Amino acid sequence: MKQNPALTREQARLLAQTVGLEIPEADLDNVTLRASALLSAMTAMEQEFGAEMDAVEPIPPVFPREDFI
Repeated sequence: MKQNPALTREQARLLAQTVGLEIPEADLDNVTLRASALLSAMTAMEQEFGAEMDAVEPIPPVFPREDFI
């Protein structure tokens, strides 16, 4: 199974900044580790289920009711 290389602290910081988040320095190591683990898990799922996932149209996980609009 191919695994993603771990993110660097700077890569994690840049990913967060992309969506407008600022990670405090004290939390950066923890966030980097967790983001790296998430990316590795996503890679494993893609390798195992990629062909099946590509065979179906994506469906939104939540269908908003009219009163939420």
